[in-house]
This record gives sequence, structure tokens and C-alpha cells, in this order.
Amino acid sequence: MLRSGKRRNFKLDWSRGLPAIFCLLIFMGCQQKTNQVPDIESRLNPNRSRDYVVLLHGMWRSSHAMDPLENYLEDKDYQVINLSYPSTEFPIETLVERYLHPAVALLQTGPLQKIHFVSHSMGGILVRYYLKHYDVPALGRVVMLSPPNQGTPLADLARGTDWYHDITGPSGKQLGTEEQSLVKTLGPVDFELGVIAGTGSNWTTSWLIPGLDDGVVSVENTKVQGMQDFIAVAEKHYRLRREAQVLQQVAFFLENGRFLHRSA
Repeated sequence: MLRSGKRRNFKLDWSRGLPAIFCLLIFMGCQQKTNQVPDIESRLNPNRSRDYVVLLHGMWRSSHAMDPLENYLEDKDYQVINLSYPSTEFPIETLVERYLHPAVALLQTGPLQKIHFVSHSMGGILVRYYLKHYDVPALGRVVMLSPPNQGTPLADLARGTDWYHDITGPSGKQLGTEEQSLVKTLGPVDFELGVIAGTGSNWTTSWLIPGLDDGVVSVENTKVQGMQDFIAVAEKHYRLRREAQVLQQVAFFLENGRFLHRSA
């Protein structure tokens, strides 16, 4: 209680302010138009083998978040495994061991078909950890939508607050930008990877993130050494996974090992 005759010292309290920021991050933001790359759809091969594609959603989500990608890729005749996992209950190592590894191992017991991966946000870190520690003889290609490959400052800011563990769980602590964070220990990738970043900044969070960003991850922090190709789309973090151009670019990369750029 403020006592009579005492001056009140105002101090920014992150433990009170950050929960509101995270909620606004999820539910707010205006739709932004993308820079269209012409004629992607017509360049996709209609006669492909039925390769597998494993989809991995991001934090706080379920497989339903990847439904647009699932439907689109199934229409392209891929066999899609849209995987759900409890993103905030366990560290990334446990999520991989309990959920991703058994699913991929099961696919490898059947007819030998290529296994591709498409991820959104933290799902990309699960893919990197998995492919660093497990062998996939029939590995195809990987596309990551706005992965925090170099971490995100939002995790750094929130990590010291009392509510952080309850909201993000142990996996959230592994997405920071400090050198000892899990994302920084995974090293370069040695598989065919295409990364799609977003530039549709969110006024509630972008001021906390240096450089161009999608409201959660900066464009620079989506990149990783060894990636095959990279594009940026003028869209927000949570909308990348259902943007028409992004869906088309995902399919194009799975077929060709590159994105269709404006000059192509």
C-alpha cells in the first residue's frame, strides 16, 4: 500500500506485462498481403510418387493448426502424417523421443518411400534435433516455416518470470538466443532444407525483436548454416501455415529442392 508522504517509484514489471503480450501475440494482428510469386501451381508435377510428409506444429498448438498444409499436400498426392504433440509439457528431447521418433520409425517399417518433413515454428527445432540424433535412410526434403533456428528474444525476456514455466513449459526455455540454448547447440544442418520466414510484424511484440520479423521470430534468426534455400513472405507468424503462396512454395521445394523465386 502507498503510504502518505512517500513517492511512488514506477518500474516496468515484465512479470505482469509479458503475459498480456503473449496473449495479444496469439490473438491479434491485421492480415497482410503477400508478395505473389506467379504461376507456382502450374509448375507443380501432377504425377509424383506417394511420398510421406510428416507435419509438425508449433508451441501451444495441435495438428489442427497444420490442417491447411495437410489438405493441400494430400491433394498433391502425398501421404501426410499430421502429428500432434504436447508442446509445453516436456523438453524438446523428450517430445522427439516420445512422439516424433515412434511415428517416423513406424513409417520406415512399410514400403520404402521418401519421408519429408514440414514444420511450423518450434516444430522445426524438433526436426533438427531428430535428424541430428536419428538416421532416416529414406529422408527426403525439409521445409520449415518461421523456425526459431537461432532462438527468439521473446524467450529471453520471459524466461526469468514466475509464470513462464506454466505457459511455455520446459521446451520454451530451450528457444532463447543465448549460446547455451538448445537451438544454438544443434549446429549446421546436413539435409536439404528450405526455410520460409515471415515479415508481417505484429505491433504488440515486434518492438522487442531486432530487425525484420513476423511478430515472434526475426528473419535472421530463422536461418541456419547449411540450408538449401530461403524466402521471406510478408505474413505474420501464425498465418504462414495457411497462406496460399506458402503452401505452394512448400510443395515446390519438396519436388525441386528449391523455392520458386521472382526471377525464375
